[in-house]
Amino acid sequence: MKSFVAENNFIPVMNNTKWNELFDLLNQVDDLISFRVTYVDQTTWPEPDSSFTYTSELAQIWGNFLAIEFIDISAKISHLQGALLKPVAVDHIDKIINICNSKLAKFSITDDGIRIYGYLRHGLGANVHNYT
Repeated sequence: MKSFVAENNFIPVMNNTKWNELFDLLNQVDDLISFRVTYVDQTTWPEPDSSFTYTSELAQIWGNFLAIEFIDISAKISHLQGALLKPVAVDHIDKIINICNSKLAKFSITDDGIRIYGYLRHGLGANVHNYT
């Protein structure tokens, strides 16, 4: 994996300690937020042809940190209010931004939430936010 990362000009911006601490904090968010991981070889989990785009199964991602290029987090959670009422959407983006900032994670804002980078690609600009 290390040679693949070096050959493809990836710049590491996270390490195992930062990922572990970040995942610990993300697990403490009140609602079950959803994730999608993209690995450095461009494979994803959940896979694109699966019936779900995101997963709340953070344990499936935890531990294979060296291979993570980035993780997308869906910050908006819909809560059903019953059969006759529209679902209520709760946006956890501020909470997730605060968590990322507390661990000095490199991230960008997406249409659905947040993208947290494990690596940046040399020569390809990522719109990484530095919030304080």
